[in-house]
Amino acid sequence: MAVKKHSADDPSWNQAMQSEQRDQWRAAAKVEMDNFERHGVYVEVSEDSLSSWNPHAKRASEVIDMLWVLKTKYDDEGNVLKHKARAVVCGNQQTAKLKNTEFELETFAPAARSTTFKLLCAVSCLTKRRNRKFDVEAAYLNGEFEGDDPKVHVRPPQ
Repeated sequence: MAVKKHSADDPSWNQAMQSEQRDQWRAAAKVEMDNFERHGVYVEVSEDSLSSWNPHAKRASEVIDMLWVLKTKYDDEGNVLKHKARAVVCGNQQTAKLKNTEFELETFAPAARSTTFKLLCAVSCLTKRRNRKFDVEAAYLNGEFEGDDPKVHVRPPQ
């Protein structure tokens, strides 16, 4: 497995906390966790209250680790727009730990096909309309699981 090298634009959490921008990175992480709570997708529970708790390992086997993915966003002139933090699950643990649950998780990121994008560009040119782009903040938190009350237990990023 290749080791990802971090740059100043996408530092690891430890690198970010040692940088001069640590306050901006902390604020970005707080925004992410506030989004989780605002959308009702994150509730803290004690790991030792879960059925898979192993007192010797001091871990529950069904809990998936999370980590921070950090990115610096720039405007067209190269000025820093914002520091963005995303808390993501470690996907390499997802399949193994959730295999015995009553639902199966699928990794999916909706995106437009390139042909759809080209068609929209062509239509806008023919109708002499301008295209605009926009971002829906925390749109990924609007997804729903199938089933009665599925839960995914995660260990918060450090």
